[in-house]
Amino acid sequence: MPFSGHPEGLSEPHLHVEEHNNSYGGRAVFGCAWGYRLQGPPGIECELNGNWSGPLPKCVPIQCPPPVLPVNGHLIQSEAPGMDGGRYAVGSLVQFACEGAYKLEGEASIICTEMGVWSHPPPFCKPRCSYVGEPKNGFVSPTKFAYDPGDELEIICSPGFVTEIEERIRCLPDGKWSAALPECLDATISNSSNSTEV
Repeated sequence: MPFSGHPEGLSEPHLHVEEHNNSYGGRAVFGCAWGYRLQGPPGIECELNGNWSGPLPKCVPIQCPPPVLPVNGHLIQSEAPGMDGGRYAVGSLVQFACEGAYKLEGEASIICTEMGVWSHPPPFCKPRCSYVGEPKNGFVSPTKFAYDPGDELEIICSPGFVTEIEERIRCLPDGKWSAALPECLDATISNSSNSTEV
């Protein structure tokens, strides 16, 4: 009864034999190490002439394409272990951050999975309004590092001081304030200038 010897070419470090029957009609079935996938048929058969039916498959790295960068954002980690020509190996982790006062929406970190796709869609950077500071002789409420579109900022003047324009400004969808920060003026000077105009 013919039999085939051990399949040649098993020197590839990531390829391993999962099943091996070298008698006629028997099969050798192959698998790859974690982070690699088979390229070629998963198995070969022992033929009547004692040869294997074909060449061994190869193990090629599973890779993810470069992630899409968010507008107004960047990668904190631009290289990862196993990175090859801009593609990322399985298990690679990338982290995102937003520029300036933009707020990250979505996952800040994503991982290249065994399927060759990222664990989550890339995040996006949402515009925010920066803290404007405080007017002389007054303060703003609420005080935060950054404000989301739609947030309002109230200008509160110290006793004896007033603002002559709207006391609230709003954070707009483009990350800009609806108006400049108003000044808190001395109420006696402000009132006397108003009375002289009448």
